[in-house]
Amino acid sequence: MTRIDNARVSARSRGTEISAKSWLTEAPLRMLMNNLDPEVAERPSELVVYGGIGRAARDWESFDRIGRCAALSRSR
Repeated sequence: MTRIDNARVSARSRGTEISAKSWLTEAPLRMLMNNLDPEVAERPSELVVYGGIGRAARDWESFDRIGRCAALSRSR
């Protein structure tokens, strides 16, 4: 598990196409991804979204797990 990954870029989703089961699960996923967008985040490669050490997820593995859970809920 690593918290720093300079190769990772989390671009926010735009438009009306969703990757989750519904807008109820898509909205929080988009908020998470928006917080890590390079245009917004303080240090996105370290998952730091705001000043200090406020992180969007513990590590990149956790971030990916959140995304997979939202995507899986669509296929059910």
